[in-house]
Amino acid sequence: MVDETKQIQVLLGPYRDHRLTVSAADAQTAINDHWAIDPFAAPDDHPHPPLSEEERTHALEAATAWAQLQWDTAQQVPPPEPPPPEGGVTRRRAMTPDDTSGRYPTRNIPDAAKQPEDEQDKPKRRT
Repeated sequence: MVDETKQIQVLLGPYRDHRLTVSAADAQTAINDHWAIDPFAAPDDHPHPPLSEEERTHALEAATAWAQLQWDTAQQVPPPEPPPPEGGVTRRRAMTPDDTSGRYPTRNIPDAAKQPEDEQDKPKRRT
């Protein structure tokens, strides 16, 4: 399946004043975060109001984070580990066995609990 691509005109960040071809999802995110526009969109009759300082800061941070992700991907840097769950539990279950002798305590009868051979229920041998 081929990903759909779109062109965006970047307004903020490291790629400012460049027209980039990106995936449709990245293009929509960039437009929603106000750091890019669709260069082929019809001009609006109602211009967008100026961004507040908080919105502008968020847009610049989003553009910079996206550019850094592109750079890291090109340099084959692995993505950062996701944050721990909200519960704060970061400990993982140990996958090493408790008993490395190869015996499973739930399946083996300890030697002290074994009955002598003559008391076990065995069929008697004919002589």
